[in-house]
Amino acid sequence: MLLILSKSPFREQYESFLEIASKAAGKEKVGILYVQDACIAATLDEYCRKVVDSGVNLYVLGEDCQARGLLEKVQKSVKVVSFEGWVRLVMDEYERIVS
Repeated sequence: MLLILSKSPFREQYESFLEIASKAAGKEKVGILYVQDACIAATLDEYCRKVVDSGVNLYVLGEDCQARGLLEKVQKSVKVVSFEGWVRLVMDEYERIVS
């Protein structure tokens, strides 16, 4: 399952997304892709550590990070992907997509 998040972590209840993702991680491959304003979450050290420790893969759209001046602040545990990488995640890597 790939969760695609686009809203700022300061506007949304990211803890509930993490709960869903970590429960599913025991049963299937799970990832979270941050796009648009959700890219901010990829810069939050404690949050990213918590997600990775729960067995969830983290991705962020590089173009959106660059547009927001966040590319240099993305945590090492988060894989930066291009638009082509996003398509590969959706088409090849994950069975279900939740946006």
